[in-house]
Amino acid sequence: MGKKGSTLSSVIGVEKRAFLRLHQRYPMKKLLPTALLTLLAVTACSPQLAVKVDAIVNKDLTSEKKTYVLRSAMQEVTPNDLYFREYSRYVRKALQRQGFQAAQTSAKADMAIYFSYGISEGKIVHETYTRPVYATVGGHSIDITETERDASGTKRKTTKTIDIPFRREIVGVEQRTKTFELYTAHMVLEATDSPDNEGEDITGGRNRLWKTVVSTTSKMNDLRQIMPMMVAAAAPYMGADTGEAITVKMEPDDPQVIRLRDAGR
Repeated sequence: MGKKGSTLSSVIGVEKRAFLRLHQRYPMKKLLPTALLTLLAVTACSPQLAVKVDAIVNKDLTSEKKTYVLRSAMQEVTPNDLYFREYSRYVRKALQRQGFQAAQTSAKADMAIYFSYGISEGKIVHETYTRPVYATVGGHSIDITETERDASGTKRKTTKTIDIPFRREIVGVEQRTKTFELYTAHMVLEATDSPDNEGEDITGGRNRLWKTVVSTTSKMNDLRQIMPMMVAAAAPYMGADTGEAITVKMEPDDPQVIRLRDAGR
C-alpha cells in the first residue's frame, strides 16, 4: 500500500508542477467578477430598453379634464408631418387607455396636449471588459519506476506508464476593449388648459396641468422602432405623478408595444 501511495503522490506532484508553470505564465485572478462582466456584456446586446419616466401633475389645479387636442410642441414639425402623425397614433392610443378622449375640434376640448420628441447624435463609448483565458493541460504520459521486493526479498524495479488525459482549465483573465455608439431618444407630453388658442405655442400664458418626460439611452438609433416602447412605458403615468423618475424595462415584443405598433399602422 505504501508503494502505491507513493506512485499516486508522484503523479499529483507532476500535475501540480505543470499547473504552476501555467499559473506563472497566466496569473490567476478572481473569476466571479469575470463571469458577472461576461453576463453584463451579453445583456448589453439585448434589445431590451431601460426607459426613464418622470411624470408630474399640477396639484394646485385638480381637474377632471379628459378631452384633449394633440398638438406639436416643435416649431419645425407640423401636425401633417408623417412621422408626427405616426407617433401621435401611439400617443392617442395610450391616452385612450388612461381614460382620455380625443376631441374633434379645439372648441370641444378642455385641454391641449403638446407633444415633442427627438433623438440625439451618436456618442462614442469605449467599454473595457474581461473574459477567461483557457489553457489545455494534460495529454501526456508519465513513466513511474517503482522498487518492490518479491517473496524471497530480492529487489525488483518495475516501470509503469500513466496517461494524463487532456482537459481545459481557466488559468487567468484578459482585458479587451470594444467601441460603440449610444443614442438618447426622448419624448415629452405637456397638458395645458385653454385649448382654443391653436396658433399659440406652449410658452403662452396658460396653466400647465401635467407633464410626462420620457427618455432612453441605447445603441438603437431608429426612433420609429424606439417610439412605441417609450409610449408603452409612459402610458400608465400619463396625467399621473410618479413622485420621482422611475425606470421601466421594455422589449420590442412586449404585448403593449405590439398593440401600439399595430395601432400606428
